[in-house]
Amino acid sequence: MSFNSFGFILVFLPVTLLIYWMLKKKGQNGVSVWFLVLASVFFYCVNFPKGIVPFALSLIVNYLLAQRILLGCRKTFLTAGIVFNVILLCIFKYSILIFPDVGNILSAPGISFYTFAQIALLCECSVGTVRELSAGEYAFLMTFFPKITQGPITQPGDILPQGKGRDRVDAETIYRSILLFTIGCFKKVIIADTLGAAADYGFSNLESMHSGEALIIMLSYTLQLYFDFSGYCDMATAVAALFGFELPLNFDSPYKAHNIAEFWKRWHMSLTRFLTKYIYIPLGGNRRGLRRTCINILIVFLISGIWHGAGITFVIWGMMHGLLMLIYRLYSTYKKPSDKSNVVIKGLSVILTFLYVNAAWVFFRAPGIKDAVSLFRSVADMWFPRLNYGLAKCFNIEELWYVIKVLHLDGYSNSIYILMFVILASLLAVVFFAPNSVDISKKCKISWGTSILIIVLGVWCLLSFEGVATYLYVNF
Repeated sequence: MSFNSFGFILVFLPVTLLIYWMLKKKGQNGVSVWFLVLASVFFYCVNFPKGIVPFALSLIVNYLLAQRILLGCRKTFLTAGIVFNVILLCIFKYSILIFPDVGNILSAPGISFYTFAQIALLCECSVGTVRELSAGEYAFLMTFFPKITQGPITQPGDILPQGKGRDRVDAETIYRSILLFTIGCFKKVIIADTLGAAADYGFSNLESMHSGEALIIMLSYTLQLYFDFSGYCDMATAVAALFGFELPLNFDSPYKAHNIAEFWKRWHMSLTRFLTKYIYIPLGGNRRGLRRTCINILIVFLISGIWHGAGITFVIWGMMHGLLMLIYRLYSTYKKPSDKSNVVIKGLSVILTFLYVNAAWVFFRAPGIKDAVSLFRSVADMWFPRLNYGLAKCFNIEELWYVIKVLHLDGYSNSIYILMFVILASLLAVVFFAPNSVDISKKCKISWGTSILIIVLGVWCLLSFEGVATYLYVNF
């Protein structure tokens, strides 16, 4: 029962919304929050029954630790809480490295996200930012279903100031939330899953890849990961808004970044914020000299890599970002970047940053180092024969292919290849030039045209639900 399923859209969401707002209307604010907690726990258990034990253990132990910290036992119980959460994360996420056979048994989807949220809460309780915390507030903060499995990673200051949420949601908010949800669903169901088919095909046939195919595979995964994860966050933000709550922005057109530092201010922003606030700054940040700053940067990205997955490829991915961030920090220390750079320089910096991030994603996706090296070797061969028909067919979106047939363009021998390049070029134009989907939902005019767009994209997604793959980040 993921966001992009009939069960969620036609049953769970409308029923939950109806009961929640009925309770709010009767003035039962406290009861409405507890109802959302129960609905969120139900949502998690239905989707991930194997993760119930670690999820429940995390909730109970961390709540007790938070209460002890608030009573004044700060240092001892904060340390105990961090150790407990790290151990829990290691057992249910990284034990697969040592005991491969028990990997499926110790499955706990979303544990990376709610573990970091728990650590953030304990830290805020320790420094006094959170002075009191009721069981209802804690339970809602940690279980709210739109963000439980894939974020954004919320901190207490994101949710607690909102109290028990708004007393009502107006028609415009509902309209704009439906628009954002539809955009997010389209990004996942139509775009990301199409790109995912190409990436899966490529990584399953690395031995026979030539340079052109290898480049398309790399680009496909780079775009898939963005549209998949940002699409989920769009839907999560929209669903939260329907309940009267605002989630922090997690993506801000990251592939438009001019450098690696800006990329991490735009990509998975809640993770960047967590790592900066609770790891980088406590380590000393940039306050202890250049050498220590460089070490701190590498530590942060090492942790980021390990957090994402149990494998050496994730460590390499993290270190690639860390090394480029270190180089950029050294460069900016001796030569401040100028905002007056000409358009050509800015455009080139965006392209170079994108290409580097693209290369790093290979290690993020590859099953092992050998597979990643094989793909890079194919690119380096600079061999560009005719593209494999099987790869091009992955981009054969049925609805678009039907248009091609109506226009009698399917008779051309290269029509399927043209369709593939048109799709990739269009998606590149979107990530480099289009506004953020959250901005679109907030600023677009409410009109018949927008309403028709919602209907068309929504129906298109509904008709494609049967072949939908799971979200990528639910595994991280």
